[in-house]
Amino acid sequence: MREVIVTGKTVEEATEKACLELGLPREEVSIEILEMPTRKLFKSTPAKVKATADEAEAPAVEEKPAPQPVKAEAKKEAPKAPEKKPEAPKAEPAPVKEEAPAEEAAQDTPITEAHQAKLDAAVAYLKTVFAAMGAGEVAVTTQKQGEACIIRVEGDDVGMLIGHRGETMESLSYLASLVANRLPGEYIKLGLDVAGYRGKREKDLEALARRMGAKVARTGRSWAMDPMNPYERRIIHSTISGMEGVRSESKGEGADRRVVIYPTDPQAATAFERERRGERRGRGGRGGRGGKG
Repeated sequence: MREVIVTGKTVEEATEKACLELGLPREEVSIEILEMPTRKLFKSTPAKVKATADEAEAPAVEEKPAPQPVKAEAKKEAPKAPEKKPEAPKAEPAPVKEEAPAEEAAQDTPITEAHQAKLDAAVAYLKTVFAAMGAGEVAVTTQKQGEACIIRVEGDDVGMLIGHRGETMESLSYLASLVANRLPGEYIKLGLDVAGYRGKREKDLEALARRMGAKVARTGRSWAMDPMNPYERRIIHSTISGMEGVRSESKGEGADRRVVIYPTDPQAATAFERERRGERRGRGGRGGRGGKG
């Protein structure tokens, strides 16, 4: 089960933010209103909601009914191959060639008409915003990458669309997702990639996660990373999940939400402290004797 606590000016805005952070449509998210928005003379309090999503429900989105008949046929044909030893080498590659296109088709599903209509609305909105920001001539293309639809932007003067550590790009991506998913139809995951920044940022974050994860595993001390958006936090969590001796959690709310890396070996901190105490005693002993002399 995954939970996030999100704030917004209204309950609806907080709910939309929570669904985007979980990467799930509104129907698959349970919303609990923690605080209603209030407005006083000199101070206003935002709405606060808790969104809950069951982990068990996420895999249900996978659509892989087609590959099952192919695998079933492969199993039936497999016993026939050993009957004729000379033909066995020819029979082995056949199932591999049949299964590979099925897996690729599951990963690179063509964009449906309903999804294309939402993408067109998002692209039209972004082009209007780009022009207002003074980005000049830009080339915009769309691509299906796994379960997400990526809008790629290229141009001579698109640096302003990225912003500090990609913050402007992620904000534009969030707004474009709101525009797209207001249209009727199935919810789509939408991402924005300006001048290939997304791929570069992913590599940098993966390297950072591996470096900090190794440090936590060695010292036994937890490490809180800088605040990150949901997309960046997912990269950190994914990288840490593949490492031994560490785990990660998201802490904080809103713009201050960050990833904290914890050690899973309780003995690591003790060993590290012993090592450091030994080093300090060694340096202090030499300094003390030198001072007395």
